[in-house]
Amino acid sequence: MNAQQIQAEKLDLIGWIYSLQDVSIIEKLKSIQKNIEIDKSTELNQWQKDIIDERLDKIANGNEKFQDFETAIDEIEK
Repeated sequence: MNAQQIQAEKLDLIGWIYSLQDVSIIEKLKSIQKNIEIDKSTELNQWQKDIIDERLDKIANGNEKFQDFETAIDEIEK
């Protein structure tokens, strides 16, 4: 779907939502919205994913030893 089609779909959905009279459907839509907001707040940014991938590669190649969280924090704080 291209950007223009997406915009048309959004407008169609907005019109449909605006005309809704069924409270239960509105509540379900609000629930979906909240779940999406929660998912976005826990989603990793690309730079975070890159760092994790880099560290996992180093550990897999033997260039870095695995440390538990507490040990890593202790070393960072030194």
